[in-house]
Order: sequence, then structure tokens, then C-alpha cells
Amino acid sequence: MDLSSSSNGLIDHLRNHIWDYWYTLSNCNPQPNYRIAVVTYARFSYGKQNGYTRIVKDLSTDFEKLTSLLYKIPSRIEKGDQYVGATLNTCLKKISWSKDPDAIKMIFLVGNGDVTTGTVDIDVVVDKLVANNVIVNTVYCTVPGEKKAVKGWERIALKGRGKITTMSIRNKYFDRLNGFDMTKLRALNRKFNGTYLWCGPEGRARYNRMVEVDNKAYITNTEGFRYRMLYKISDDYQRTNNTWDMVDMYSKNPVDFMKVDRKTMIDTCRKMSTDQLKAYIIFKKYERKKIGAMMAEMIINKELKDKEEGQTVNKTMATLDVVTLNVIREMLKEESCECPKH
Repeated sequence: MDLSSSSNGLIDHLRNHIWDYWYTLSNCNPQPNYRIAVVTYARFSYGKQNGYTRIVKDLSTDFEKLTSLLYKIPSRIEKGDQYVGATLNTCLKKISWSKDPDAIKMIFLVGNGDVTTGTVDIDVVVDKLVANNVIVNTVYCTVPGEKKAVKGWERIALKGRGKITTMSIRNKYFDRLNGFDMTKLRALNRKFNGTYLWCGPEGRARYNRMVEVDNKAYITNTEGFRYRMLYKISDDYQRTNNTWDMVDMYSKNPVDFMKVDRKTMIDTCRKMSTDQLKAYIIFKKYERKKIGAMMAEMIINKELKDKEEGQTVNKTMATLDVVTLNVIREMLKEESCECPKH
């Protein structure tokens, strides 16, 4: 992603809709096993020696940490140099690409401006990516008065065996609440978070990160917040936090909580006897299940209501999530994997 001044606000398109990717891919049939990485460029703070490029997060399924890191990036700067060749070279050499010969590997190069700046030959690095079976798609962010630069982006997509799409950073998607009570859903989520019994050296930080991402999602995108709630109650998130949450820890191994250093536990648990703690964990486990079911019911009922009233509209405005997910759907369809539109 280009984060120079001509692309100010682009980062919001990704972080405010990150849960759209999870929602779409989790509803594909069959569901793909996927990882996401984010590389940003054109910020002077990244250093010229690095081609003004930074890996925000290498390929992983830790979307919680990725989202938290994305929210820490300032949306706007005054100036920046775009070294597209150096950025793609970073993707080639420093991203942990899958070794599976059947894996689909792709890059979405997002931004605008001249792609030939810097010392890295763009043709050479794109050829190397293609040789490693990495598809290079481009998303050109339209800029008033800039017409010639788009040809470079078209060339990269053609040479990279990918597709070129265009978008305007000014495009914003507005959610149809249709009477949905977001305040109630947020209140349920707070109770849901109250079922997490953090522990261990990273427990408090991991819990705080979860709450931070919840709050950011709620403020920036109501639809994204609902998708995040579905993510939190799904198998993709549930029982995956056993290193820092005693409820998930108990679900994985009912005796592991007894090995946790009491000093690292949430305050409410530190002075409990072993039997009291076990009973409290079990209570929180079933409380979490109950609240999760209530959250799911709220969101499902909204979707059903939207369908009944004809309020369900496929998203067509050219925002980053829409144009990239359309390309992903086409590629997965070629692999006999169907992904719904939303």
C-alpha cells in the first residue's frame, strides 16, 4: 500500500474493512485456508536504505495483531517518495511465501504515481515474482490530472499475470443500519469480553489489544464491527487464545490453569482456591457461549430483516475491499471455490 500524500486516507480503506475479508472468505465453499500480509511504502520514516518500505505484518492468520498495527499508522502525511520496485523486492525477498505448489500466491499493489522511481528495476523484480508463482495485481488510486502514470500500473499487472482495477480514495461505503441497535450489540460485546480471564506474561496486553480493536472497529465502520463480532464468536477465534485466556486454556486442557503463576492472573482470580477457580472458569465458559449466541442472533436477524425488506444490496462502489475481493472471488472460482458477494 502506497502511503504517500497522494494516497492519504488509503490506509483507512483497509483497516476499516479488514473484517470484510474475513467475512467473505469464511463464507466461501469450500472455505480457503489463507494468510494475509501488509507491506506499506512511501513514508520517509521508513528510511531510504529500506526503499521507504516497511512490512507491517508478515503472512499470518493473526488478524487481531494485524488490525492493531494498522490502527497505529497515521492516515495522512505531507509528502513521500514511492519506490514501487523496492517495495515489490521486499515482497519477493522478505515475505514468507508458502512452499505448497498448489497455493495461490498474490500481491495487490495499491497506489498511484510513477512506478519507475528508485534503483530497483521493476521488470526484473516482477519477473522474479512470477517465476515464484506470485501473481501481481494492481489497484490504481485515481488522482485528478494524472493520466500517464496509470500505464505503468497496467504494465505491472500484465507482466505479473494479474488484473488492474481502479478506485477512488474518496469513495466511502455507508452501512444500512435499518433500525439495528448497535448500542445493544456493543453492550453484549463488553459482557462477552468480561468472560475472558487473562493470565500469563502477555495476558493483560492481549486482552487490551482485543478491546482496543473492538473500539476502533465500532467507531470507524458499523458493518465491520458486526463482522468482527461474528469473527470473535466463530471457530476462527474461539479456543485459539489458550496461551493467555484461562477459559480457552481450560477448553484445551482442563488442568493447565493450575500451572499458571497466580501473580500473572487477572485480579479477580488470584486469591481463589483451585476448586473456586475451576468453577469460575466453567461459569465464564458457559456465559461466553450464551452471550455469543445472543450476538449471533442479533446479527442474523438483521440480515434476515434486510432480505425480507429488500434492503440487501451488493456492494459495488469501488472501495479497496470491493475491488480486491472481486479479484479474489474470480481466482477462487477458477479453483472451484464459490465466494458470496455482500
